Amino acid sequence: MPKKIRPIRIEGNIAYVPLTQGYEAIIDVTDVDIVSGVNWYVRRDGGQVYAGCNIPKNESGKRGHISMHRLIMGNPQQMEVDHRDANGINNRRGNLRVASKSQNQANRKTSKLNISGFKGVSPYKRDGTWHARISKDGKRFCLGYYKTPEEAHLAYINASSEMHGSFGRTK
Repeated sequence: MPKKIRPIRIEGNIAYVPLTQGYEAIIDVTDVDIVSGVNWYVRRDGGQVYAGCNIPKNESGKRGHISMHRLIMGNPQQMEVDHRDANGINNRRGNLRVASKSQNQANRKTSKLNISGFKGVSPYKRDGTWHARISKDGKRFCLGYYKTPEEAHLAYINASSEMHGSFGRTK
């Protein structure tokens, strides 16, 4: 007996794709045909939630998976697909863009482990100042040491604007 496919709900120009664990992915109605016919599940990566599905075995007999956002964007090889709003299950085309790994990393949210509360800012324990740092293309850059975390964050904001452009996230 074939497995029952969970139905996609359509409201206007938005479609809601049911996932496991009570989540729903959001897509444009024009993409319903691309994602229909399979059951999608929640895939977690680094604290982020994404929609994924299993794909058939390849020539070597290995079964794989694909993320919904990659499928919608045509699975660009050697590139990543970035969610502008950092919501991994908002897969509307206006929220997705093809990106390099560095660009995708620049759009990450501030880590929950961050002590300062500001992206790119950490305490420098030796002298009680605040260290501002930024990364691009796998290289870290020191932006200086500041008396307050707010001053250090301002340095990060300015550098992010220059280095990351529209991919820069400062929160």
